[in-house]
Amino acid sequence: MLNVIVLSEEATEDIDKAVKYYDELSNGLGLEFVNTLDIYFKKIVSVPTASAIRYDNVRVKFIDTFPFTIHFTIAPDNLIIILRIFNTHQQPFW
Repeated sequence: MLNVIVLSEEATEDIDKAVKYYDELSNGLGLEFVNTLDIYFKKIVSVPTASAIRYDNVRVKFIDTFPFTIHFTIAPDNLIIILRIFNTHQQPFW
């Protein structure tokens, strides 16, 4: 069975804020951020356990090209729940 990603409401809000911020910095940068997230989501789907558990069964995947981390958990039935997408420069702690 394939792994499936589900975004929490908070993660969706985090993405929306980041896209708006990057689009204000430079036209098209928000789209580049979304494309980067897509690449990282695919990495998480292919090997979800490759990211270490950091706290309370929450795994963290660091993004190389943007100062963000993806916080997620693996639920039963191959469901990967993206809890938050944190900007490490603005929100270093959850």
